[in-house]
Order: sequence, then structure tokens, then C-alpha cells
Amino acid sequence: MTSAIVLAAVLTIPPSIHDARVELRSEVAPAAALDGAKREHASGWIGWSVPAIAKARTVCCFSSPKFKVTGCSLADRDNSWGTTDNAEPGGSTEIYVLIQTKGGAPSRARIVSPSCPVDGANRSLTWLGQVESGASLTALERLLDASGGDDLAESVLAAIAYHADPHADALIERRALDRSLATDTRQQAIFWAGHARGEAGYKLVERILSSDPSRDIRQHAIFALTESPVPGAADRVKRVALEDRDGEVRAQALFWLAQMHAEGAGEWIVGRLDAERDDHVREQAVFALSELPDGTDWLLKILRSKRDPETIRRALFWLGQSEDPRALEEIEKILSR
Repeated sequence: MTSAIVLAAVLTIPPSIHDARVELRSEVAPAAALDGAKREHASGWIGWSVPAIAKARTVCCFSSPKFKVTGCSLADRDNSWGTTDNAEPGGSTEIYVLIQTKGGAPSRARIVSPSCPVDGANRSLTWLGQVESGASLTALERLLDASGGDDLAESVLAAIAYHADPHADALIERRALDRSLATDTRQQAIFWAGHARGEAGYKLVERILSSDPSRDIRQHAIFALTESPVPGAADRVKRVALEDRDGEVRAQALFWLAQMHAEGAGEWIVGRLDAERDDHVREQAVFALSELPDGTDWLLKILRSKRDPETIRRALFWLGQSEDPRALEEIEKILSR
């Protein structure tokens, strides 16, 4: 009884988690806690905190489609989960990792920031407090290897990506490069490399773009680059549009370049439209121009230029899809000739 009183004074439940039936346990590694739940066939949640990258400051559950913070719940219901860029700078750089077990088997993972309110919904929660990154990653790697490609694995991979520990890069790299895994499993790892792992993640995505034989994997790697904060990401996407051996991959690079709103993207895509010989890539180049914030301007330039009839037809089609009055005026002029 005395030890329990001392323990409670040292370790407390985070104030953002409320209405849960909490057991506080200090100096217990996450893997050991999960092993104990397995032995006891326990159902409930096991949680801990760990140092995190800055991007993890706003991990929470949000409403759709307005993407407002609603808070998360430990009840058996789904929440829209993610991060937002609308957060104030500063604040805590840690995350809470919450793992649900049913009959001792891990079934669900929830990752939240300390600022995210969590409704415990009267569920059982064993709280371990702050643990070392290595101990957290050891437990999560075991969960990742055991869970296959299900929803649990996807959430666990996100938790790994948010760790402020370079060992997380090695875990993500192993999964991204393992060609024995399912394509969507590898794609998840590639996404998190680009989205959360900074320079190390950027280099991994670059490596995949340069050497992976799978068209689908290389296409997804382009998307991952659009999530990267590394300044050279847009230029690397341009290189894919220039160099990749597969026309579909080059076409996707043009599309994602437009989505990045990179400086000078319109002029660069028009240049590829003139140089590219693959008709499918040329078609996608016109579509990519329509996706730019100033897409109408670029499509009008194509329409007024001396280009081949098919390119003019495609520009007309996408102008017709816009709601810009200038596009309708130009189309009316053409029809009245």
C-alpha cells in the first residue's frame, strides 16, 4: 500500500486524458507491459509518452470536412485522425502512444499529442509514463512485425515515424525497401519517410526513385516527396519527369509538381509539353497545368499558341471545366470564328 502511494506521487496521468480507469506503473518497459497483457489475456489500453519530432505537436482527431479538433476517444468508434499545420509554434514535443489489447492481443493503436483531449470512456488504461525512445521503438517494432499489413500496423508505423530518434529511420527504411512485403505496406513506409523523417526520409525516397523496379512504388515515392519539407523536393520531382523510364511515372511527376505549387511550375511543365514525345505524358502535362492556381492563364497561352490540334483540344477541354469567365470568353471567341 505504501509503495502504491509513493508511485502515485511520482507518476500521474496526463491531464488531457480523462474519464479512464487508470493504473499507474513506473519503470515498466512497453514491451514488458504488452507481454503481461498477453499472459493475462487482458483487455484494455496500455499507454506511454515518448519524445517526438516537432511535426507531432498537433496529432489529434478531427471533424470532417472542416478539420476541426474534436479530441479522440478510447471507445470502440472511429475518429478522423491526423495533424494540422494551423498550430501555434512551441509547445510540447512528445507523443502519447496508446495500444489497445483485447484478450491480450494488440488490436488498435492511437497516437496523440499532449494538447489533444482524450475521452477515456471508462476504459481501463495502464499508464507507464515517459519511456526511453529505444524501449518504445522496441515494443512498436514487435507490434509492426506481428501485425502484418492491417490498420494496427499503419498506426504503429505512424507512431514510429513521430519518434525523435534516428533509429526510427532504420525501421521505416527496412519496411520501405523490403520487396517481399505487399505494395501497400511498402507505400505506407515510403509515405511516412517523406512526411515525417526530414533529410533521412528524403534520401530514402530518392533511393527508391532511382532504383526500385516497381512502377507503383516509384509513383508513390513521388507523392511522398510532395510531403517532404526538404527544399530540394520539387527539383527532385522534376528530375523524375525528365528521367524516369516509364511514361506513367513521368506523367505522375508532372501532376504532383503542379500540386506542390512550386515556383515556376507552369513554365516548366509547358517546357516538358514541348519536349516530351509520349502522348500520354503530354496529355497529363495539360491536365497538370489545369491544376495550378494560375492554370487558366497557362491553358489560355496554350490555346493561343501554334501547337498541335490534340494539345489545343485538351486545353479547351480543361478550360471548359473551369469556372473562370475568361475561359468561357475564349471558348466563345473560338466558336464564333
